[in-house]
Amino acid sequence: MVLNGRADGIAKKSYDNIWNYALANGYSPRGMKMDAVMSNSLQIGIATVGYILRAPLRLANKSNFFSHVHQGLHDYLTDNGAKTVFLGSEDLITPKDLEQFAKTRMHMRGLVIMGEVDASLARKLAAIFGRVVYASARLPGVCHSVVANDEDATEKLVEHLHNLGHRRYAWLGGSPGTMRHRIRLDTLKAALQRRGVVLEHIEDDLTGGADRREGYDCAMSLLKRSRSSPSTAWVCFNGLMARGAITCLLKNGYEVGNEISVAALDYTRVREMEWPTLTSSGAIPEELGRIAAELIINDSESSYFKDIVIPATLYAGESTGPTSVKSKTVKASKVTSEATD
Repeated sequence: MVLNGRADGIAKKSYDNIWNYALANGYSPRGMKMDAVMSNSLQIGIATVGYILRAPLRLANKSNFFSHVHQGLHDYLTDNGAKTVFLGSEDLITPKDLEQFAKTRMHMRGLVIMGEVDASLARKLAAIFGRVVYASARLPGVCHSVVANDEDATEKLVEHLHNLGHRRYAWLGGSPGTMRHRIRLDTLKAALQRRGVVLEHIEDDLTGGADRREGYDCAMSLLKRSRSSPSTAWVCFNGLMARGAITCLLKNGYEVGNEISVAALDYTRVREMEWPTLTSSGAIPEELGRIAAELIINDSESSYFKDIVIPATLYAGESTGPTSVKSKTVKASKVTSEATD
């Protein structure tokens, strides 16, 4: 009741405690009245910055990558006396929500869009909020953007694998149709071409996901297609897909980091959470969130839009190693046999 604006019959201390907790944690359940959120934030002197997630993400499944981005956003805003407020997911935002945003925009410092959303929605949000930062996507001439340097990340990763002796590469891709997928695949092909190598296999998940399940399924499909001679270096769209691929390889008796090396084009905590540690290359996502917050807090109402590219960092984990010439005929035959059964 308090989060929907009711104050009658509720002790002021309890009322303030509930709102302070909600604002401090960026909590905004569906149904919370945004005008109540903003008016209360002004009463207690806390500036707010809204954020929206791309479809199909929700608060409960914000994604590993955007959890990091939000952490960086939250930390910088907290240091500057502001908090985040979740305004919803792309596919759940209605015309009524947009009307509500227009009423409350003057009480907010700005908006961060996390992930690539429909261009028409991004334009509508930019027209409403004024100060808008697109995180991990671009819409030139409409709003600020903060993106990872995927070309730099791919170059560093391929250089690492090339120095380990790998000349046969496979791609395991997720989130098909998105800008991130297209750029990462294109930069991988270009980095290999500069070294006289052609990408051997492309295994894209077509369900729209980019998690462990999709990584496992892509890996299984790749093993079936490559039969007795799988590529020695597998580059994955992100860390969670790489973890799924590693599970598949271990289940089928492969030595990850010896017989097949697995690497990811991102830089999140999953690189160190499990064995083997995961070779990863990408921009630090907390930095994307921090820069997004800085653009909003320090925005001088300029007519210019800033497009900031975050440099990549390489983490060399145990999931990659020198190329091996061991034959995998028996294990590949086992995979094929199980698929037939």
